[in-house]
Amino acid sequence: MLRIAIVDDELFYIKLIKSITEDFFEEKHKQISINTFTSGEALLSDSICYDLIFLDVQMNGINGIETAQRLRVKNKKVSLIYITSYQDYIKKSMTIHPFAFILKPVSEKEVRKNLDDYLTYTDCVNEKKSNELYYLHTTDDRHFQIDMDSILYFHYLDNRIVEVVLHDVKYKTKDSITNIYSLLNHEYFIIPNQSFIVNIHHIAEIDGKNKKLVMNNSDLILIPRRKYNETIEMLNRYITDEEDD
Repeated sequence: MLRIAIVDDELFYIKLIKSITEDFFEEKHKQISINTFTSGEALLSDSICYDLIFLDVQMNGINGIETAQRLRVKNKKVSLIYITSYQDYIKKSMTIHPFAFILKPVSEKEVRKNLDDYLTYTDCVNEKKSNELYYLHTTDDRHFQIDMDSILYFHYLDNRIVEVVLHDVKYKTKDSITNIYSLLNHEYFIIPNQSFIVNIHHIAEIDGKNKKLVMNNSDLILIPRRKYNETIEMLNRYITDEEDD
C-alpha cells in the first residue's frame, strides 16, 4: 500500500488533490492511504513514513522548503511533489531534490501526469533492486542468494567473521569488510565506520547529537566524529542520485 500525504494550508487544494489522487489509483487498482495536513509542523509531528508527499511551498508557519529539509533527515526516500504559485520558488526548492512541481492553480491533468510519472519511476527502481543478489557462504557451510536490498547491514565481529543482519535473521560468513564492500552496490551501501557496511534504504534516522545511525530494526551504529561529515555527504549524494534517475 502506498502511503501518501497532502500538505497545504488551503483546504480547497487539499480536497482537489485528494479526490484526483484517489480516482487515479482506483483506476490503476492500487491500494493507497492518504493523510492530509494544513501545516508543515503537523506533517513533521506524524510518525508515518510516507512514500509520496504533495507539499505546498508557501504556508503559514514553517514553509514547504524548511518542512522538506527537516523531513529529509528522517525520511530520505520519500518522493516530494511541490505545489507553488510562484516560479521563483522552484529554484529554491531544487536544493531539497523534488520529484516534480505543480504550479497553482492545480489542474487534474497535471496531477495525473505526475502520478503516472511516479508509478513509472517506482516500477523502474523496484525492477533494478530485484536484479541484485548477494551470494552468501555461511560459517556453517550453507550457500544461497540474498536480495541485497533485504540486508540491513554487515558487522565485522572478529577473526574474519562478519555478521550479515536482515530484519528477522542473522548469518555469519568468513570474510572481510573490504572484500564484501567490493561485491556490493555502492550506490546505496556505505561504510560509516571500519566495522560496518550499512544499507541506506534501512536507515530510519540520523541521530546527529549522538553521532549514530538508527536502523529500521532500532539497532544503533556509531559514526565516528571524523567520519560524520563524510557519511552525511554520502547520504545526500545518494538522495540526489536517486531522484535524478
